[in-house]
Amino acid sequence: MNQLNNIRLDREEIRTLKLFLSLFYFFLIAYDVFYYYIFTYYENKEMGLPDGGLGFWYHITLILLLPVSIYLANKGRVYFVKYLYLLAFIVVDIVSNLMIYLGSDTVFQSGHIVEIIFILFSPIFINKRFFWFTSIGMILKYAILGIILSAVQVSIPIVVFVVISIVSYLFLSRFHSNLETRLRLNDQLREKEKLAVIGRFATSISHEVRNPLASLKGFTQLQHEKHPEDSEYYTIMTNEIERISSLLDDLLVIGKPKGLNLKSHDPKDIIEYVVKLMESDANNQNIQLTGEIKSGLPKIDCDEKHLKQVLINLIKNAMEAMPAGGEVTVKAEMGEEDTVLLSIRDEGEGISKENLEQLGTPFHTTKSDGTGLGLMVSFKIIEEHSGTIRYDSVEGQGTTVSITLPIKQLIS
Repeated sequence: MNQLNNIRLDREEIRTLKLFLSLFYFFLIAYDVFYYYIFTYYENKEMGLPDGGLGFWYHITLILLLPVSIYLANKGRVYFVKYLYLLAFIVVDIVSNLMIYLGSDTVFQSGHIVEIIFILFSPIFINKRFFWFTSIGMILKYAILGIILSAVQVSIPIVVFVVISIVSYLFLSRFHSNLETRLRLNDQLREKEKLAVIGRFATSISHEVRNPLASLKGFTQLQHEKHPEDSEYYTIMTNEIERISSLLDDLLVIGKPKGLNLKSHDPKDIIEYVVKLMESDANNQNIQLTGEIKSGLPKIDCDEKHLKQVLINLIKNAMEAMPAGGEVTVKAEMGEEDTVLLSIRDEGEGISKENLEQLGTPFHTTKSDGTGLGLMVSFKIIEEHSGTIRYDSVEGQGTTVSITLPIKQLIS
């Protein structure tokens, strides 16, 4: 999901960079043509760029950046281009002003509409980091000129840029807030579309698959009774049929939930049942499975069957993360604000930061032979319980899965 967001932002960066460069060169040339030629003509003043400065080299230097920026953009350095333009403009403008005013009695007066473009337009269309570089860079430019030229006149543009920066920052914050909201809504819509596809798929094939699957299971058991000498193979066949049936159940839970059968249950009874059920598998894998339950826990409104399914899924994942054995601890304790906190802690391999961000998304799995359905089911069940699942993991140091459930469900 984050990778898709980054791709969108890269495309947006390219579009906004094109807009920024168009505005930059248009106002760079149009402003100087108007101010130094058209305006001076009507004011009966001498036309042309100011004496002593860089003259046309001021514009030529900045125009020569265009092929450089195209080259950098093609190399994937889109984010670097705007900083290059900012730095080049500040350096060229400082050099040109020093050539004009240093050692001269002429009163300092400087300023270019491009500076406003940098502060007011580019941050809105690009990002906050560039906004701060631009605002601070422009203020420092005038501060440096004021110190070198001993010109108090720089205080006026400094104050103007501070005011404009404040206004620009307000627009920028609003823009980013709207952008993040739109990206989040798009991601949610995409997730719903995926689940809708799963739901239609599961509903359409469920009956067609279950009927022959039930017949296949019956014939397998019958053949098992006739040929007990092949018990090992028939057991494998039966287990695989059960696994297919379990996958169908997961698909139906995700795509077409049947609703929860909420009743008041003691979390202690649920955890003790699950620990006892999984204890045999844990011992076979050289894993110590223990339950730690705080005394005096209140009962919670939950669907017992579905909550057990979640705990079993998470414990299985924890055990699979420890191929060399270890300890899995299932805890139950009071959470914050009338909630019960259930947690499963393992000593396994841990989960990378990239995979942590993808957990619970459709069909995402870290297993070579996994489908990702089990974790999707777990997230959906807990969501339907008005609870949350949080993963805390460090690679090589294990994982803790925390489930927060409200004690009382609000049923409308």
